[in-house]
Amino acid sequence: MPLFTSSRHRLYYEQRGAGPQPVILLHGSFASSRWWQPLQALLPGEQVTSYAPDLPGCGLSERPDEPESYAVDALSDALADLIEGLGLWQVHLVGHSLGAAVALSYALGHPGRLRSLTLVSAPSPQGTPTPPEGYGLLKQMRSDRGLLLQALASIMPTHAPDAFFQSLVDDAQSQAPVAFTAAAWALEQWRVERPALQQLRLPVLLIWGDRDHIVERPVQTDLLLSIPGANHLEVLRGCGHSPMVERPQAFAQVLLSFLADSEAEYVTRNP
Repeated sequence: MPLFTSSRHRLYYEQRGAGPQPVILLHGSFASSRWWQPLQALLPGEQVTSYAPDLPGCGLSERPDEPESYAVDALSDALADLIEGLGLWQVHLVGHSLGAAVALSYALGHPGRLRSLTLVSAPSPQGTPTPPEGYGLLKQMRSDRGLLLQALASIMPTHAPDAFFQSLVDDAQSQAPVAFTAAAWALEQWRVERPALQQLRLPVLLIWGDRDHIVERPVQTDLLLSIPGANHLEVLRGCGHSPMVERPQAFAQVLLSFLADSEAEYVTRNP
């Protein structure tokens, strides 16, 4: 797994394929680049080069102790360093859950660097509150693997508790202690007003599972209506909050079709 180092960040990432289209895959809370392995294995290497970083505090990346390092804008800055450091342009950016917030934040600040944006199980840009008792449970998960396992199982209800699932629990358990609550606080504080969303003109795809109890359908519909470049919401039936783990083949099919349409649209606009 390669390591990217800048003056501000140290991030590990998983790279697969050697195709001309760069695709960056951002995981969400309690996760790591491992969540994208099933999807990366299905992406055609002659067409796509995929990069799945471990965001700060997760996987093998740096582990800041300051809660503000996990704010959406701070994570977006880390992503910006990575994209610039790798010299990537015309990127297809994909983000899941917290990673979707980071991807959207990056897209608003660097639209010229992207070819397309895919938001998976995206949280509300008007903030996602966590009740006080929720923060207590998040703190308890630092030392209670059983509780953490139950939480992850609830967000991927159709995935069997196999060895791969246990490795996802391992990754969640090993994240920076402050990240257990800081990620929830980051989404609670995150705000993007509708006029800003209306400036986003690049192609945008929304993906959501109809058994998702973390983010609800109205949030996805509101994003669809607020972003001019968003022309499709793909609803995966019988799927929870984690489509790339639960339904990797369906996810890959939808994503590759969207990438092909995005490429065709780009060629049409730039003959």
